[in-house]
Amino acid sequence: MPEMTTYERGLQIYQVLMSFAYQRHTLTYATLGKLVGLPQHGLARHLDHLLRYCKNQNLPPITILVVRKAEGTPSTGFPSETMDLDQERERVFEYPWFRQKPLTIETLKALS
Repeated sequence: MPEMTTYERGLQIYQVLMSFAYQRHTLTYATLGKLVGLPQHGLARHLDHLLRYCKNQNLPPITILVVRKAEGTPSTGFPSETMDLDQERERVFEYPWFRQKPLTIETLKALS
C-alpha cells in the first residue's frame, strides 16, 4: 500500500470516528490503530489535526471518542482538564456529522 500523508491519515481517521459517533460508541487507541493500519502510539499527530479542526470549526471534539483501554478516557494529550468528558462525548454523539460539508485534506493542511 502507498504511504499516506498525515493529513490523509487524519481524514481517514475522521471517517472512522464519524461512524463511531453515529453508533454512539467509543473505541480504544489499539482498535483505531488496527482499523487504519497504524500502531496506536502513532495516532497522536493525526488526532491532533482533527482536534484542531473541531476547535476551528466550533464542532464537538470528535477525538474524545478515542480512549485508553484501562481508563476509558482520552490520552493525556487531550485537553480533558478543561471540559466535562461525559458532556462533550454526548455532544459528539448528538452532532449530525454526516450532514456537514465533507472534511478535506486541504482544510486540515490550512490549520497546521
